[in-house]
Amino acid sequence: MTEVRINGVRQQPVPDAIGQRLTADRLRTIVQDSHLNFLIGAGTPSGFFARLGNIEKALSDLADAQAAEASKRLVRASVQAYFFENVLAPNHKIIDRDATAEAVLRSYATFLRTLNRILIKRHSSLLAKQANLFTTNVDMVFEVALEQLGIDFSDGFSGKIRPRFDLGDFSTLRYRLGSRYEHRSEVPVFNLVKLHGSAGWRQERRSDEKTDIYFDHGLSLVRDAQLQHDAAKPFLLEVIVKPTTKGKGPRVRDIAELLAAADAAQLDEHGLAAVDSFADAYDRLGIVNPDKRKFATTVLNETYYELIRRFANELEKENSVLFVHGFSFRDEHLRDLVLRAARTNPTLQVIVFCYSREGRDALEKVLPDGEVKNGNILLVAPADPADGEPERGITLDVLNSDYFAPVIADRLPEPDQRIELDIRTVTSDAADG
Repeated sequence: MTEVRINGVRQQPVPDAIGQRLTADRLRTIVQDSHLNFLIGAGTPSGFFARLGNIEKALSDLADAQAAEASKRLVRASVQAYFFENVLAPNHKIIDRDATAEAVLRSYATFLRTLNRILIKRHSSLLAKQANLFTTNVDMVFEVALEQLGIDFSDGFSGKIRPRFDLGDFSTLRYRLGSRYEHRSEVPVFNLVKLHGSAGWRQERRSDEKTDIYFDHGLSLVRDAQLQHDAAKPFLLEVIVKPTTKGKGPRVRDIAELLAAADAAQLDEHGLAAVDSFADAYDRLGIVNPDKRKFATTVLNETYYELIRRFANELEKENSVLFVHGFSFRDEHLRDLVLRAARTNPTLQVIVFCYSREGRDALEKVLPDGEVKNGNILLVAPADPADGEPERGITLDVLNSDYFAPVIADRLPEPDQRIELDIRTVTSDAADG
């Protein structure tokens, strides 16, 4: 095994550590031998969608507040309007592939292309060439990026004319059959599981006991809500406080302050009707509201319950790995579920990629070592920057280039000797002389 240098430059250096206690070789072993699961949160596409700050806590506090019902309705609609403007409405640009959405779609597509190549190169005959993409995001970025790449994926919908959600569509193996010798080769498939619903979901009640979910290609419910939002906007409250510290996200104003503003607004019947019309249109969307009480309401819905159970079942499998990116674990139900799985399944590995060292410190508080006896949760944060250099946050692009792309890169063995070559070009005149 030899290291080759040409004119003092080492050729094709082998990367060493790619994160805190996570090397390329270790990550390569994990992805080859484990059931692959990813949990993607709001921080992943935050370069395109606005950061939401404490919106979940604000809605929970509002539910517990003692105030006039009309004031609470106005505050709730105003907070939901901020969520709508910054998370739901921009999905039109995603599905239309607007120029402003190009960067986020390219990042997702690059990452998914790398994961697809990892699945293609899997050598194990015991593991299917599948990866589960669990996400709490309701945007359409995954669907558009996967479709752009032409990668096979299951999002739970079956049918072409009017796709209907069917949990049985997940975990379907797919093969290509050779036309000459009928040789079968397994095709990589991604299972896209949207735990909190989607901007592209449309619920239709079939009976008093049954509600079906259909895929809403044109985001018609979002368009309807947009019309009602525009009509109600003059009557809605300003709910966001702009950050004064660099790097900090926005936050929702104190609920008591918002309720006082709602009391002072004294909307007339026209204003209240416009606000209520937006609230009704918003409630028809196929999403789980960003509210700490969301699971208390969604357990009554079979679809949401089954998606959560599917997530739990995947974590209970032997030799499973959960890669987490952009997720703060402020969702208490999902956090408790992951911690419980880590405690009860010692073969599970949970690898959380923290955007910053500050983010790692925050996650250490909600994922304490004392609650995980198996030591199978790893927090990976950026390395300490050189003096004067900014911290290199782990964005999706960095996650791909520094962590997963090296897994499929050709490896050079470590050298046991070194050869130095000094190559010089000899001109024809010098040779004649």
